[in-house]
Amino acid sequence: MALFEKRYTNKVLLDDTEKLTSVIENARTIDGHTEYVIRIQRGPLPEKSWRVSRRYNDFVQLNATLSISGIDLALPPKKIIGNMEPDFIAQRQVALQNYLNNILMNPILASSLPMKKFLDPDNYTAPLHEIALQQVSLALRSDANFEVCKAIPDMGWRLRKHYYTVKNRQNPKQELLLAWVEFGPDKHLQDKDMQGVFKSLGTLKHNYIEPIVYQHVTENGALMIRNFYPAGTLRDILCVTKPKQPFIKKYGNPKQTKSLTVPEIAMYGYQILEALGFLHEKGLPYGHLHTGNILLTQRCAKLLDLENGLLGLPAFYRPYVVQRRKLHATTQVDVYSFGHVLYEMAFGRPLLEATCSELPYCEATLKSLLEVILAPEALKQDLPTVSHLLEHPFFESARHAVLAVGSMERPHFKLSSHLKEALQQAVNKAEQRLKDEQKVARHQKRLVKVQEMMSSEEEMKKRKQKLKKEQKLAQEQRSANQLSANGMKHVNGKSPERSDSPTSTSTATSVGTLTPPSLRSIDVPQSDGVPAKSTVPPPPMPPPVDASNVSRLTNERAALLGSICNFNKTSLRKVANEYH
Repeated sequence: MALFEKRYTNKVLLDDTEKLTSVIENARTIDGHTEYVIRIQRGPLPEKSWRVSRRYNDFVQLNATLSISGIDLALPPKKIIGNMEPDFIAQRQVALQNYLNNILMNPILASSLPMKKFLDPDNYTAPLHEIALQQVSLALRSDANFEVCKAIPDMGWRLRKHYYTVKNRQNPKQELLLAWVEFGPDKHLQDKDMQGVFKSLGTLKHNYIEPIVYQHVTENGALMIRNFYPAGTLRDILCVTKPKQPFIKKYGNPKQTKSLTVPEIAMYGYQILEALGFLHEKGLPYGHLHTGNILLTQRCAKLLDLENGLLGLPAFYRPYVVQRRKLHATTQVDVYSFGHVLYEMAFGRPLLEATCSELPYCEATLKSLLEVILAPEALKQDLPTVSHLLEHPFFESARHAVLAVGSMERPHFKLSSHLKEALQQAVNKAEQRLKDEQKVARHQKRLVKVQEMMSSEEEMKKRKQKLKKEQKLAQEQRSANQLSANGMKHVNGKSPERSDSPTSTSTATSVGTLTPPSLRSIDVPQSDGVPAKSTVPPPPMPPPVDASNVSRLTNERAALLGSICNFNKTSLRKVANEYH
């Protein structure tokens, strides 16, 4: 016993509902195999991150374990030839990242033990089932009325909660279900106070709360025995499944689902609110309402697992609650969870988001009730209390039906003033942890937005700088091309602005082009005394001018053009022939 106590912790500080995110950073080759390095982060803080290495075969084994859910997760196929090529490894890394994203986006698969072991082996390699069986055997050793028959593996979504069929030796035909669970991170009651509250919990009586057949608290957790219902919970009924099957098989991708009628929703919803109102009045924290904790009997709906809040277990909807700053009180969490239960009863499927901005078609008063609880605008302020919801028009017919039934068993639950005070202190500490997580989530959300804005501004600046640089280079290139073209055309004796056509009548002359003077006819004396026409040879062409010297010669060209344009031919005189 002493050895067992050394390797077993008294309190689990890990919150299994905290969201895990994963990113495949790179791939490396080790001993001829490709390993993918995955960085995992728990919650919103980057400090809570670590890395694991996984081969493709590890992904194959994970996929085989999760395949009982019936969900196609799109695992990339196996390849034997060419699987070490860099291009293929890069493509497979992208495909495996999409595979992990598909799993983590599904809350049922993300909370499963195989996925937790895959991403966080350090915290989930302990033999949880064997440890639980040891604890159950020790707890029932002093009670000869109950005998553990068979384990029901993975019946619920909690990794540290284990179920067994139990036989009552005094009534062998009675079907009983035993649940063992460890303490959670919000366990703040002292052991003595915990014993006292559980003793009072065993005497609780309410028409819409399932009673406890047997309860036992140890230093590591608690054991509860209740009647077993073959039809299962409300979630089993909606998913048309058998209760003893594994959780991911029952709810991962149910082949068939059903919804309840509007009168059934109104009646069961009203009864659930009555039970919640009773718990709030007595100061007993719940915070664990969901369709898996509701039984539907022939007469009414009944709540299960009231002890979860006392044991400090994280709630089913906690990942959604952390996102809403107004949902920090346990009573508000119960109302919010009730909205999810209504949604699931009405449409036969769970709401996989924290809020619902657009509801499917439903009855008008039911739609109004859902909007009061689940609409984004409604969650920005305090939600209505249970007493206010009971007065909603949707429950009018159910209210009249309950009053028509007449006398019912009077509810009973009694706590001493000391236990009430201890319970309130424990609730305050649990709510404070929730507030702290909500603050961290909001801070990280703002930080991400700021980083996105900064990155977008930096990207905009980089684009502007790149555009300016490209424009400057293009302008310099155009200038260089123009200068080069002008120099080349000057070398060829052509004006860049003068037409090459012999019929052109344009008189425009480029400043950058040297134009020879017009050829004039000059009378040259001949031997017979008759003047003859003689053509004066044109002046030689100037030497080629280099393009780099064009700007320097611009003024000289302008002067030459001016002299040519101002040339007066009347100043020419005829040359007389002196030889008669």
